[in-house]
Amino acid sequence: MTYLLIPIIIIFIIPSSYLLVLIISDYKPNNIEDAIMKNSNKELLPNEFSVTTLNLGYCSLDKESDFFFEGGKNTRGMSKEKVMKNLKGNSRIMMKQNSDFYLFQEIDESGSRSHNVNQLDFITSMFNKYNSTYAFNYKMMYLFYPFLKPMGSAYGGLLTLSKYRITDAKRYKLKGQESFPRKLIFLKRCMVVNTIKTIDNKHLYMINIHLSAYDKNGDIRAQQVKYIIDFLRELYDKNKNYIILGGDWNHLLPKDLYREDMPLWVNILPSEIYQSKFNLVYDTKVNTVRSLNAPYIKGENFETVIDGFLISPNIDTVDVKTLDFGFEFTDHNPVKATFRLK
Repeated sequence: MTYLLIPIIIIFIIPSSYLLVLIISDYKPNNIEDAIMKNSNKELLPNEFSVTTLNLGYCSLDKESDFFFEGGKNTRGMSKEKVMKNLKGNSRIMMKQNSDFYLFQEIDESGSRSHNVNQLDFITSMFNKYNSTYAFNYKMMYLFYPFLKPMGSAYGGLLTLSKYRITDAKRYKLKGQESFPRKLIFLKRCMVVNTIKTIDNKHLYMINIHLSAYDKNGDIRAQQVKYIIDFLRELYDKNKNYIILGGDWNHLLPKDLYREDMPLWVNILPSEIYQSKFNLVYDTKVNTVRSLNAPYIKGENFETVIDGFLISPNIDTVDVKTLDFGFEFTDHNPVKATFRLK
């Protein structure tokens, strides 16, 4: 009789128990929450400044890596030593830019997928003269998938660094979510709205984003972009504030780079964004992202431009450049722009 129970336990009880654990431990952020904010500098924002955005891929998606969700094999960073090498490499590259602002995505605080390397503490320590805000968009107690090589735990989010005082920082939950049970294992997408006071007594809203990637037909991403556009239209007042939104869009930013064979994680931006008063800012000379179906070999992996900025009409773009580091330490290249307030 005991032997008959073993298959039942394996097939029904263990999966059901695990699903229950996922439901109970599911991260459920409020629609609006305070981000974690640390301020040391009290300087006000000048009229011209630089911003760099980079998705660090939790310092586990370097040029030698692939990712199981895109057809690769890896579920975690190759080793703790490799995660640390990528973390130090990304940090070194970023420090050389000497940007006034940094918008970082996929920064792990802990988790077995990145060998429990606290990337948040490391980066904020390296940039200890910057103010910072952080908001989680992923809290996974343990993802037991793929079954033979599970990803494990992950606690990651969006980090913003600023040379200038941040007076407020809010985490806004983006519209749209995966269906059950997928929603239990996917990121809780958000944007972090950082408020910075300017020298002319106005406000700059510096917004850090990371939109969905694996939603079918891009339906969730369409909801997210619509929410963002509506949010910006309501927030914007040309006489009182300026807005810069930047990060990993998981959308093709230049329409003319469209290809029929684009992978699932690249989507076309809804037409509403081009009809708004806001302007997209990106560089087409260097691709910002590469596919993770296989380790990186130039000319073989799919590449395109999905990282960049959206700015309000009262801001001029002085310069924008994607920095080509050959996806050495992450599956993205950083994008650096200089802006001037009108």
